[in-house]
Amino acid sequence: MALALGEGRGRTAVAGAPAHVTRAVILACVFAFVFQLPPESFAFVPAYFFGTVELAGPLPTSALWRGLFGHVLIHGDPVHLLTNMAVLWPLGASVERVVGHGRFALLFAAGTVAGALTEGALAADRMAPLVGASGAICALMGAWLWLRPPERSPLRRWLDRTLRVAVALFAALNLAMVVVPPAPDSPLAEVGWGAHVGGLLAGLLLAPLLRPRRPRRR
Repeated sequence: MALALGEGRGRTAVAGAPAHVTRAVILACVFAFVFQLPPESFAFVPAYFFGTVELAGPLPTSALWRGLFGHVLIHGDPVHLLTNMAVLWPLGASVERVVGHGRFALLFAAGTVAGALTEGALAADRMAPLVGASGAICALMGAWLWLRPPERSPLRRWLDRTLRVAVALFAALNLAMVVVPPAPDSPLAEVGWGAHVGGLLAGLLLAPLLRPRRPRRR
C-alpha cells in the first residue's frame, strides 16, 4: 500500500486518507455563498490594516481580524467560487495527505494572511475589499512544488512536469501584473494579483518547514 508522510514523528498517513481540512474549507465556502454571508462583514479591507491619509491603521476592531481570515469564504459569483474550489479540491487534498491535517491548516491560514497583506500593501485603492480563497490556494501551489510525492509511472511524471510548468507560468503572470498593473477600468484590475504572489511566496517558504520528518529505520 502506498504511504505518504503524515503528522508527528515516526507516524505515516495512508495516501488515500480523507483530506478533512480541505473538505471543510470547501464546505464552508459553499455554505457562505449559498446562504449569502455579507461580504462587508468578512471581506479584508486593506485600509483597516495599513491605514490611509484620513484613516489610521491597524484598527483595533474585530472587523479587521475577521476580514483578515474570513475573506477566503466570500466569492463574488458562481464562476469565482467554482474555479477556486475546482483547484482547491485536488491540490489541497494532495498537500494535506503529505503534511497532515494540522500542518495543512497552518499552511492554509498562513497563505490566507500573506495573500491579504501582500495585496493590501500593493493596492492602489486600499478601501477596495479583498474576497476569495485564491491567495491561500496559491500558498498550496507553492507548497506542492516542494511536497509533491515522487511519481513512478511515465504518465504521472509527465503530468508532474506539466503542472510544474503551469505553476511557473501562473507565477510569472502574477508577477507581471504586480510589476505592471492593468488599467483601472480593465477587468484584470479586479483580480487580486498581489494576493496570488503573496500566497505563492508563503507556500514556497513554509513548505520545507512543514515537511514531516521521515521515520527512522530500525
